[in-house]
Amino acid sequence: MYSRFFNIAVCLMWLSTMTWLITQKVMPSLWVGQPPNYQTIIESQKREPVGWKLWINNKQLGWALSTLEEQGQGPKEIRSYIHFNELPLEEFTSGWGRALFRLIEQPSDKYEMDVQNTLTIDSLGKLLRFDSKIQLDPLNTVLRMQGIVDGPKMHVEVRSGDFSYTSDVSLPQHALLNDALSPQTQLPNLAVGQTWTVPAISPLRPMSNLMEILHATVEEKEPIYWNSVIYDAWLVVYRNDPGMSFGANSRTRGKLWVLEDGTVIKQQAMIFDCLLSFVRMSSAETARLVKKCKQRAENDE
Repeated sequence: MYSRFFNIAVCLMWLSTMTWLITQKVMPSLWVGQPPNYQTIIESQKREPVGWKLWINNKQLGWALSTLEEQGQGPKEIRSYIHFNELPLEEFTSGWGRALFRLIEQPSDKYEMDVQNTLTIDSLGKLLRFDSKIQLDPLNTVLRMQGIVDGPKMHVEVRSGDFSYTSDVSLPQHALLNDALSPQTQLPNLAVGQTWTVPAISPLRPMSNLMEILHATVEEKEPIYWNSVIYDAWLVVYRNDPGMSFGANSRTRGKLWVLEDGTVIKQQAMIFDCLLSFVRMSSAETARLVKKCKQRAENDE
């Protein structure tokens, strides 16, 4: 028979474990509220397109357009179209990408790149799949990436010409999939201290590591100048997984500035040696961009 002191020790250990669980895992969500998810993002997202000015290392080099497509009660599609007028390839690609472009017989002084991304979300707010297409001109090179969610896994396929690569990656539950090349339009109901997991995936990443896990934290409110007005915006910071936060890996990977109503007005991300920034356009600027995109689509036909 166990001694009375042993039973007391077991009870104290159990109480200490439960105290840690409640204070570290349960109470924070009660204090600051639940972090954003696909359902709340879609509910708060405006149905009209959102335009963005695109900057690379403090130089405006393109634009982006975000839309939400829906058909009744069926799946919703969060789409983004990004155009780079001029692409600094040496800074904007990984080791394998740089080696590939050095093999080009007649390199161009100016490359343009178009990126199309689509996230498909079901009626319950769960991610079903994502599709990404990158086209580089004047090389007329197309790179496609597709991911299909199957339980806790995502089956990812990358294709370009005769080349193809497949991989199965783990997808954390309730995570918000992120691509640094796609601007986030809405993050509603924020509060200081909220955290959530962000799997970051991109065809520009090395094939051996298509996905990395980032952690988003609402750190504070910070003044930001946008559309000739100074706003007090939530500052959301993306960092590496805490288990990897040592040496060079501890640096900040991205930032978002979000208004009180959940509207994202600026987004930054580090892509290799480049600082990529999206700045939200005004409604009038977005209308002009939509007209420009329609004219461009008609010309392509």
